Amino acid sequence: YASDASGKLCFREGILVQALRRGHWVILDELNLAPSEVLEALNRLLDDNRELYLAEINEVVKPHPNFRLFATQNPSGAYGGRKPLSRAFRNRFVEIHVGEIPEQEMITILEQRCKCPSSHAKLLVKIMSILRKRRSKSSVFQGKDGLITPRDLLRWAERTVTSKQELGMEGYMLLAERLRDEDEKLVVKNTIEEILKIHVDCDELLYYGSRSKSRKQIDRVYQMQNSDKSIGLSLQ
Repeated sequence: YASDASGKLCFREGILVQALRRGHWVILDELNLAPSEVLEALNRLLDDNRELYLAEINEVVKPHPNFRLFATQNPSGAYGGRKPLSRAFRNRFVEIHVGEIPEQEMITILEQRCKCPSSHAKLLVKIMSILRKRRSKSSVFQGKDGLITPRDLLRWAERTVTSKQELGMEGYMLLAERLRDEDEKLVVKNTIEEILKIHVDCDELLYYGSRSKSRKQIDRVYQMQNSDKSIGLSLQ
C-alpha cells in the first residue's frame, strides 16, 4: 500500500504483478534468501495453474504469454544465511550451474570493462586467487569471498593509477580498511606487497597516519587555531 495524491492509502501493484500483466521478464537475485511467503507465492505462479493471487484486492492474475521468470542464487552450503530450496520448487526451473570465472577470463573482463592495463589485470587476479584461499574470521559466512570478491576486483581495477605503488595503495584502502581484525589486514597487506613487489606504508596511507595528508592538514589547522588564540581570535 502507498498514499495517493490525496494522501489516502491505496493498493499499488508491485514490479512482479506489473510484469505478469505486461509480459516483461523478471530476474530474482539471491532467490534462496527470499522469505518463505515469497517462495510460496512463486510456487503457485510456477505450477500448472500459473497464477498469482492478490489477497489485497482478492484478484487472481494470470501471466502474459511473454512473461518469463529468472532467478539466481549462490550455493547454500558455501555461503551463510542461504537456505536450500526444495527439489520440487527447483524442478519448476531449468537449472544452469555456473562455476567460478576462469582467471584468464577475469583478466579479459578487467581489461575490456575496466580499461585496466594487462600487466595490472594479471597482478590483480593473482592477488584475488591467493586471498580467496584464505578464510576471513570476521566474515566467516562469506566463505572464500571473506577477504575479496569479484566486485571488489572490479572496483579496484577501475581506480585510476599510474604505477604498481599506487595500485597497491588503492587495493589496501579498498580491501584492508574495512576489516576489523588486524591479522586479516596484515594478510591483505603482505599479499599485495608480495605480488606487486612494493611496500605499503600504512602510516603514510591512513587518514590518521603521522605522515598522511589528512594529518598534515589537521596539524596545520591546529597551528592556525593556536596562533589565532594567541592574538585573541577563534576559529569557532
